[in-house]
Amino acid sequence: MGESSYLLGTHAEELERLRFQHELWRPAAQAAWQRAGLSAGMRVLDVGAGPGFASMDLARTVGPTGRVLGLELSEAYVAAGQAMARNAQLPWLELRRHDLLRDRWPAEGFDLAWCRWVAMFLPDLDPLLSGLEQSLRIGGQLVLHEYVHWDSFGLHPGGGAIARFGQACQRSFREAGGDPDPNRRLPALLAARGWRIEAVQPLPVAGDSRSMAGQWLQRFVEVYGVRLQELGLWSSGDAAEAHAEMVAAAADPGSYWVGPTVLDVRASRAE
Repeated sequence: MGESSYLLGTHAEELERLRFQHELWRPAAQAAWQRAGLSAGMRVLDVGAGPGFASMDLARTVGPTGRVLGLELSEAYVAAGQAMARNAQLPWLELRRHDLLRDRWPAEGFDLAWCRWVAMFLPDLDPLLSGLEQSLRIGGQLVLHEYVHWDSFGLHPGGGAIARFGQACQRSFREAGGDPDPNRRLPALLAARGWRIEAVQPLPVAGDSRSMAGQWLQRFVEVYGVRLQELGLWSSGDAAEAHAEMVAAAADPGSYWVGPTVLDVRASRAE
């Protein structure tokens, strides 16, 4: 598996979209880490770390007495994360190329594992859950941010082409072997394996076209719409209609975006 296995790609436009996405979701992530007890000196595993934006935040929190290991499939993203870590002088942050489905997981007894928008792309969740069990210490905390209700995505009022875009996204995830709403299943799968479910909390996002939420969703339509056309799930006519809807929404103070609903799941590894 290489760069081509990434459904959303690893090109420059996607990298910039991921940076903006992390800025939007950083407060929710940091609040979730705080609820999980993240503190200086802890050992943290970032699963599916991407270019390392969350890994950087985690490393700054745990400090030089802690350790952060980011596991990431894309060589380009690993290189980007390693460069950021060097530039920020964070030697306790390591980014490592790793295939979550095939490679051996690090059995280091981590205190906390963080996983965001990873399970949704996996054809099989067992390797993910088994790997987390190998890597976390007994009592270690897992924080999962995955979608639970993709159908909440939309632009209102109207937004017919945007609604079709959302359906095309979900179809693309399923046809690639993934599941757009994996957090409908993950708490039950964890509990069946003996994990203790500590908390579940929905994380909705909404805003007008000028808000960070609106800009995030509009960028996703613009960037991923190109990929959907390549997959034959979206047409140039669809894209033109969606663009017109977004232009109209920007001029309408009563228009707003709603994102797919994320579920924050926190679980601890029991004996």
